Amino acid sequence: MKSKLLIGAGIIIILIAGMGLGYWATQTVAKDYFLKDLIPSATLDEKDAFVESIPVDVSLEPKQLSRNVKKAKNVIFLIGDGMSISQVSAYRLVQGGPNSRIAVDRFPYSGIVLTHAENAIVTDSASSATAYSTGRKTNNGALGMDSENNELENLTETLDQYGFVSSLLATSEITHATPAAFAAHVDLRWKTDEISAQMIESKVATFLGGGRHFFLPEEMDGKRKDARNLLEEVNASHTLLTTKDEMNDFNDNKLGKVFGLFADEHLRSIDSPDNHSSEPSLSEMLQFAVKRSGQFINNGCKGFFIMGEGSQVDWAGHSNNLEYLIREMQDLDSAVEWAFNYAKQNTDTLVVVTADHETGGLLIEPANPADYNGNEVKFSFNTAVGRGTHTGVPVPVYAYGPGAENFTGTLDNTDVYRAVIEALELGEKGSSCIPN
Repeated sequence: MKSKLLIGAGIIIILIAGMGLGYWATQTVAKDYFLKDLIPSATLDEKDAFVESIPVDVSLEPKQLSRNVKKAKNVIFLIGDGMSISQVSAYRLVQGGPNSRIAVDRFPYSGIVLTHAENAIVTDSASSATAYSTGRKTNNGALGMDSENNELENLTETLDQYGFVSSLLATSEITHATPAAFAAHVDLRWKTDEISAQMIESKVATFLGGGRHFFLPEEMDGKRKDARNLLEEVNASHTLLTTKDEMNDFNDNKLGKVFGLFADEHLRSIDSPDNHSSEPSLSEMLQFAVKRSGQFINNGCKGFFIMGEGSQVDWAGHSNNLEYLIREMQDLDSAVEWAFNYAKQNTDTLVVVTADHETGGLLIEPANPADYNGNEVKFSFNTAVGRGTHTGVPVPVYAYGPGAENFTGTLDNTDVYRAVIEALELGEKGSSCIPN
């Protein structure tokens, strides 16, 4: 009897050991051997792919918008270039974990935005930003022009006729595609000589960002091919700011136009670390623009429009760099947080946060593909190794303030323009409130 019990106990021990060995094998051997047959080794250029021709002959139906009773006087429009739900989710997870919340999570209204261009399923920043600034589709590469190269009136030009003051901010060069779509009209986004000249002539009261080299001729170490020294022209028509301290010390009672160019190219460049301390964050530029706008309103302007771009979220996706992405998402998140708190205190202000497109095909996966347990996460960019590109997935939109209810459900990027216009109390057209 005793020997039978010993034999039984031995069998149980063997079974338990076998179960443990089986579990270990599932986690290690299966991953190392079995999954090799299921998931063949390949470069990302060789990944499973299915190319389909997408029908484009169906006309675009504008979204039916609600007629909001309470109108906005001001709009803060923030764009995370290259940001979709994956980038928002990655930042949320890394900065505080799955139960944490970031600024956009406090917004009561949200939706998704479709981003295709007139001539392509996958948009570039120029086409998408033109849709936001004009309410019209255009070809990739075009700024403030339709697909037939006809000029389109952009939002800052429209609002100027109704007595609003506008500001454009970016962490890229200020001549980059997204801010340029709100101030320029060119058939190709690369025509920075024309873009910068048109910005100077525009009625936009405040430009803040990088890009001094695009205002200087090549013989002065700039990038202009037309030999014009636009910095001299800026000094004649604007107040030129070149450091954060100059921006912070600016005389608030001075109502002329301002050009802030805080870096030779984009802000926070790894090639110029010594300059970083003199470059403002997106949040600091936003606060400056809001403060200046208030002074214009005190002197007769009806309200303000500010577009601020977190430009380099896109560049992090292009370079497949998670650390870079988190840094730029944090900069954008701080600006969103400030804008949200401002709108809570100033209930006539609409805040909209969105993106022009997604970049990099960012995925969030378990670190071990055979095990969903635990808190180790693999973040991977899946468009191409080291050279990420845009994707055609929708992007999120978040809204708070008067008219925010129109930024829900599925919108086209042209609908976002229309929803901004619907939110504002425009009144009658009149003369510009911005001095020449």
